[in-house]
Amino acid sequence: MNAPANFPLCVAGLTIDPDRRHVCGKGGDEAVEPLVMQLLLRLADRAGEVVQRRELFSHLWGNAQVGDASLNRLVAELRKVLERTSSGEVVIETVPRTGYRLIAEPTKDEEQPAITRRSVLAGSAAALAVGAGGAGLWISRENKAQRATRLVDRGDTLLRDAAPMLAGEALPPLQQALALEPANVRALGLSALANETQAFNGGPNAADALRDADQQARAALRLDRREPHARLAMLDMQAGSLDWSQTEAGLQALRRDAPTNFHIVGALSSLFQAAGILSQAWIFNEQAAAIAPSSPTPHWRRALRLWTGGRTDDALRLSERLIPLWPRHSLVWNARFMILAFSGRTGAAAAMMNDKTGPLGNSHPVKPAQWAPTLDAFAHPTPANVAAATTANLAAARAYPGQAAYAAMALAQMGAVDEAYDVINGLLFSKGPLVASRPVEPRSFNANAPSWCRTQWLFMPPLASVRQDRRFAALCDELGLTTYWQQRGAGPNTTIPSS
Repeated sequence: MNAPANFPLCVAGLTIDPDRRHVCGKGGDEAVEPLVMQLLLRLADRAGEVVQRRELFSHLWGNAQVGDASLNRLVAELRKVLERTSSGEVVIETVPRTGYRLIAEPTKDEEQPAITRRSVLAGSAAALAVGAGGAGLWISRENKAQRATRLVDRGDTLLRDAAPMLAGEALPPLQQALALEPANVRALGLSALANETQAFNGGPNAADALRDADQQARAALRLDRREPHARLAMLDMQAGSLDWSQTEAGLQALRRDAPTNFHIVGALSSLFQAAGILSQAWIFNEQAAAIAPSSPTPHWRRALRLWTGGRTDDALRLSERLIPLWPRHSLVWNARFMILAFSGRTGAAAAMMNDKTGPLGNSHPVKPAQWAPTLDAFAHPTPANVAAATTANLAAARAYPGQAAYAAMALAQMGAVDEAYDVINGLLFSKGPLVASRPVEPRSFNANAPSWCRTQWLFMPPLASVRQDRRFAALCDELGLTTYWQQRGAGPNTTIPSS
């Protein structure tokens, strides 16, 4: 087979530039790492054909001994690049126990889906087809219903796997499915859930997204009053007027009707973590992992649950395994960073912070201005270092809600319990000396989103001194947790059930 050309290629509407390691399409322009580019070129050169895994190992690593996780990570990263740049029209299909192939959706001008094998972009606007077999067109034989189903499945996967602030990434394939089938009830329900999630987690145009979520959920429920994603979206939108027991009752009712729905089971895990009931949070997260074992979401949650339950070494081992699989996923990255930083491994945490291959742009969870002095103080708790770290964390708490949650943890870790309570009161109740008008940065950990005013982090190890303080009972009263625990007949715990 001829070696891939090093000039830009046009593949199903995407421009692939191997020299610059860029992929550009109607969804945007993405830089990719070298091995991801090599994987894309091999799949594109064999478009429509299954490329066996052993061939990909040989092509990418030669005789080097690498594990399945290395190839799985590259495929996962390439899928994300294609989803963003092609708006879901170019995908990688997994052929179980065999390999992968590249599939293209049809463009609006095509009666059938097609993809060029190798079309070279010369200096002019004309594209010349090249390669051993000329243009090498291939056709996907899906009918409209099959295509809609696959688009909805892709949207479900994107919503399942994304950090909540990036939930909007699930919308393009769902919108394409609805263009094919406007009454596709699952697409409507998932669109409602994606819009609601991004609205409440720092997504762009939150008010518009919330309005769309309401309209889509109602449309889905008119077609099927039991549609689980629409019901979950409506419950989330009503959560501000519900107490803890009402929220749990709503989620449990949904679970009875849809016991294997990943989003519902995951929501229950998050609810119990926020209420400090680790035993139940663990059970539901393990159920979510069984439903979707390839998703990063239950894995990074599992790492945090292990840490919260006192199994720090297990949490570290798991988080180390996750990073190569999802190195740019902000919450996978965040879980490992937090466990390292708060368990005495400050050098490793600093190396992560300074590594440029982590999460991109606004999705990066760490601000060096806050964390560089904090890690110094953790490693060398001199009065000067602790004072510098305290100043940095109080400044961060005034600026961003995401960093305020971190600040409360860091201050408590350094023994500054009074300052930690100031941060918590400012963040959760908008009272005290640290109330701030924080900016909105869409699609960012810095977004002034209600999700940061939830309490999952309140029960993590760094805040042990806050929970032991006499003020914690009043804090739980004000949050409504005391009443909830009394109604359930069980208070907070850090128990991980034995398997």
